[in-house]
Amino acid sequence: MKNEEQFTRKLVDLFYPLVEVTFFNNEGLVLEQVNPFSTVKEDQGCDLNVCTIGTPFQELLSAGRSVRSLIDVYDEGYVRVRYDLTHFKNLQASLEFLLGKDLSEKDAAKDWKEAIDQVMNDFFAENKITAQGLSQKQKRELLSKLQKRALFDFKDSSSYVASRLNTSRATIYNYLKTLENFRKVHVHQVDAFTSERFGGNPAGVVLDAENLDDVTMRKIARELNLSETAFVIPSKKGAFQMRYFTPTGHEIKFCGHSTVGALFMIAKEKRFGAHGTGSHKFDVETLCGIMKMEVSVDEEEGIKVAYEAPPIHLKKVNISHADVAKASGFDLEKVELSYPVMYEETNKDLYLVIRSLDDLKNVECDAKTFAQFSKQHDIVCLCLVTSETFDKKNQFHMRCFAPLVGIPEDPFTGSVLGGLTAYLDTFNLLKNFPSHFRVEQGHFVERPGVVDVEYKNVRGKYHVKVNAQAVHCFSTEINLK
Repeated sequence: MKNEEQFTRKLVDLFYPLVEVTFFNNEGLVLEQVNPFSTVKEDQGCDLNVCTIGTPFQELLSAGRSVRSLIDVYDEGYVRVRYDLTHFKNLQASLEFLLGKDLSEKDAAKDWKEAIDQVMNDFFAENKITAQGLSQKQKRELLSKLQKRALFDFKDSSSYVASRLNTSRATIYNYLKTLENFRKVHVHQVDAFTSERFGGNPAGVVLDAENLDDVTMRKIARELNLSETAFVIPSKKGAFQMRYFTPTGHEIKFCGHSTVGALFMIAKEKRFGAHGTGSHKFDVETLCGIMKMEVSVDEEEGIKVAYEAPPIHLKKVNISHADVAKASGFDLEKVELSYPVMYEETNKDLYLVIRSLDDLKNVECDAKTFAQFSKQHDIVCLCLVTSETFDKKNQFHMRCFAPLVGIPEDPFTGSVLGGLTAYLDTFNLLKNFPSHFRVEQGHFVERPGVVDVEYKNVRGKYHVKVNAQAVHCFSTEINLK
């Protein structure tokens, strides 16, 4: 592969920035990429069962960039060369302006028709369906994909799509008019695990995410730039489903504070039957499985929320205190060595005890080196805990670091509380608190918060209920057009 790589780099250097080259193995996994056009996973990958080998074809990347692609076989797998048509057309437009001449290609109409065909054929293949079998929702999704990529901007494109779907042009116009309403997304910011604004952990919440695809959810999470954003969508398995994205675009299995934020907004907006005062319970679908959640509305005390922690699988791990301290970049003397390092498999969290609140204050976690360590050991979050607290009503103070998913330090981390409960109880740190305890966090980043944790251990299986408050900060609207 060495000769191919050398040739590839020369090719890219020659035509930079118009050319991207990617090497795949026989299974379609990326081996090497030079001058990538996109960082989105869907754009980088390639389904070799769908793509035509040896014949050029046109693609539209998620950001709207149009490219011409060719995939061919080489000794160790496949190589894909992509040419950036969008960038080329921008250069062409600049040249036309300078020369005062029309340099457009004669087959421009063919380009947009090919692009429409590509999007539609990919959609049919992905959903294993034909144009005749599309449901109303699938038609909206398909037209939304075409609209997002500006493929209705051409004079006869709506007629062409109508003919391919065997429907009228007026029907396409009606769908597009309806889609305008779907392109406005209401987003909310809620401070979770606190009763005071600007405390706890700010969470993004989108309650009406039914018509958002994964790429759009990632973009919204990136735009809000909060540690996580929760998206609420319909579910056949529960009352609704929650999905969670970080600013880096990672989807995680579960997030405590954005769950609190979403539940708070569900109660505030009286969604899913949460009308009037009293308690309202839900079975909620997540990537951790079906979780029990509830909201309580009281005229005097306001809104309180609770969720049952995901299944807890705490285990020993072949990582020493010294390994964690070295990877994080803090002094090993700050660690209470009598309690071992433990790992919780569901949320992929690592736990260890720090000697004192002062030592915890002075812990610094090197985001770069610990992210590498996290990737090596499949760790999402490092949870450091001590039994010294700011508020004497609380029993533990914790700090949490998750640089691998773009969170150098989390103000308040609800997802670690199940594993933390099992950890503390396993090593007899809850002997004076047999049914519930309180945890504080966020003081060292000036966003103090607190949570009450109920728990019981039934034949070695932990049941943990997290009780929390939240404060609504603001709501706004994002226009996706």
